[in-house]
Amino acid sequence: MKRLRLHLAVVAAIVCHLAPVLAADAAFSLAVRTDRPEAVYRRAEPVEFTVELTGDGQPVDGAEVQCELSTDAFWHSEKRTVVTQDGQAGLTATREEPCVLWLRATYTPAQGPPVQTVAGAAFDPELIRPSMSPPEDFEEFWQGQLARLADVPMNPEVERLPTNVAGVELFRVTLDNINDTKIHGYLAKPPGEGPFPAHLQLQWAGVYSLQTPWVTGPAQRGFLAFNVNAHAIENGRPPEYYSDLDAGELKGYPYQGRESRETCYFLRMYLSCARAADYVASRPEWDGEHFLAVGGSQGGGQAIVTAALSPHVTAVAASVPAMCDHTARAVGRAPGWPMLVATPGGAPDPTQL
Repeated sequence: MKRLRLHLAVVAAIVCHLAPVLAADAAFSLAVRTDRPEAVYRRAEPVEFTVELTGDGQPVDGAEVQCELSTDAFWHSEKRTVVTQDGQAGLTATREEPCVLWLRATYTPAQGPPVQTVAGAAFDPELIRPSMSPPEDFEEFWQGQLARLADVPMNPEVERLPTNVAGVELFRVTLDNINDTKIHGYLAKPPGEGPFPAHLQLQWAGVYSLQTPWVTGPAQRGFLAFNVNAHAIENGRPPEYYSDLDAGELKGYPYQGRESRETCYFLRMYLSCARAADYVASRPEWDGEHFLAVGGSQGGGQAIVTAALSPHVTAVAASVPAMCDHTARAVGRAPGWPMLVATPGGAPDPTQL
């Protein structure tokens, strides 16, 4: 297994404004922007936030806006109040350490609910380091898990499916995984024998069916495309199949078995990613050189893990990746979803490590 070390500078995307929230009786709109469009700064450089408030499309003057600054998703925050002039108010901040600084602005009108938005800035994000060192047997553990997976025959079951997407062949694929579970996915490819670059799509959080356009789209662009469900569940079933699982067996799945790395729910999920990569690499249509693992949120976390576990992956596209830096609160940062490790008193729960 290769060790993956990625420095993600995408945190600057936090500055994208949330959709304005309007009060019930007036069309108030609140936004925050930074003096640099990319919102990336060196340590100790000032960031100039501009808070903008409008009502019925017109600048609001003399309004108090409550602002909070935080590096740990507002578990702790520095509070400031700014007053608008011609609809705007400035706020200057900086940080001495590499981090992401969040700003949450709230305006409470005389009538109606509060209006709120969030923005942020990154200080030397490439220098942000893991909050804890990996366990001494980290590599040994994962090598053992990959060996455990290798002991399970892949046993691919491939069924051709009809599709109205011109020039694309579509298949339902089932693979065997650890713990007598199955991996369920869709595969699509351009016509012909290839070779084609590979595109492995990993899924965001939730309990739902995959959709065939998620593979036929990349196939139309020339990829050998594979998409696997994050759970050991079938695709294409009626909606109640997924809602029943979400309310029952898979309710709160991120926290199932988190007391041990041997029972953690994500162990099976991660190994399904490695197996999916192995399957794509076994296809004769793959060009043997180009392999993209892609996903957002939970899927972004899986994409990073896939690149770490699989020697086939050559590129990663991880959008707002979850499941990162689980012990971040121990160093005053915000962990990624699902905040898997509890940190009572600021120290990670040892039973969950």
